[in-house]
Amino acid sequence: MQLLLSLLAVFASVDAGAKLLVGKNFISKYALASNENVFEYEIINKGDSAAINVVLDDRESFPSDRFAILSGSAHVTFAKIPPNGAVVHHVVVVPLEPQEIIIKDVIVDYTDAKSKDLKRVSASPLVRGYDHFLSEKALKGVLGVHPRHFLIFAAIALPLTVTSALFYSRSVSRFPIKKR
Repeated sequence: MQLLLSLLAVFASVDAGAKLLVGKNFISKYALASNENVFEYEIINKGDSAAINVVLDDRESFPSDRFAILSGSAHVTFAKIPPNGAVVHHVVVVPLEPQEIIIKDVIVDYTDAKSKDLKRVSASPLVRGYDHFLSEKALKGVLGVHPRHFLIFAAIALPLTVTSALFYSRSVSRFPIKKR
């Protein structure tokens, strides 16, 4: 039993240090060209030591000839992320024209405060099913309300509603409710 516990203690302490988890999320409602689109980066340290000199690099996702960055940066440095700590960074970009969304890995380099080892992690972004930054006209075509939608709904709902009302009125006239 003591041998098993000592082996578990050795394996538990072998990989001690800073362990970063990286996430990139698209948090705007729709991916629109010529409008502000917000991306959120979250870096979480799940290790038992601090991560220092943390460098987040996502410049490949936003080439300067295709995007304007309004706030935040696609290349940012954090001095320290404590154990069980997290940092959040937002980047607001404006695509200059309707285009495909570039899905590149986010790369984070950091140094473990205990071992002084340089480490690298990467993560693929989550873009909620969008694959293009759409123009506003294209978005209205996808999401817009058209009068034919109401006509189709009325064609389906009206006969059901009228039939139900007729059955109700016939049953009330056949079986009157006696009041006490």
